[in-house]
Amino acid sequence: MKHHVMKGVVQTFWIVVVAVIAGSIVNLVRPAGIPFVGDWSPRAVTEMHAGELEVIHVDDAFALLSRHQALLIDAREPGDFMSGHIPGSTNITVENAAMHLEEVRAMLRTGKTLIAYCYDVDCPLAADLVKKLRDLGIGPVRVMPEGWAGWMDGGYSYE
Repeated sequence: MKHHVMKGVVQTFWIVVVAVIAGSIVNLVRPAGIPFVGDWSPRAVTEMHAGELEVIHVDDAFALLSRHQALLIDAREPGDFMSGHIPGSTNITVENAAMHLEEVRAMLRTGKTLIAYCYDVDCPLAADLVKKLRDLGIGPVRVMPEGWAGWMDGGYSYE
């Protein structure tokens, strides 16, 4: 019996070793492979999602909104928006961006800073929405990477 258990442990070890090696090889040859070592800090994740887009942080967005100098676009799904959102924000998803072009243009004509947000720093929806709007000829719109979670963590009011 002891021999069978030991044989099973050794076989399991080699199966794991082969799987790790095979997975590593596949990851290395994939064009979009996952880096083995990387910076996954909130700042790095924000840069990954937002790239060259203009970023505004939650405290600065709150300051602008408090002075009536900002308009916010919530890029989350409508159900999440209905469950709670930043006061006065408008819900526009990436998929529906083209249907809201005139609305966004009207927002820009106010001269206020437009800010898009989604769930948190791990959420790419706001950056994707801003990129989509830019591709459709609309801008500038900033991205608030901390999103809804950062707003709530800051203790700011919501609707």
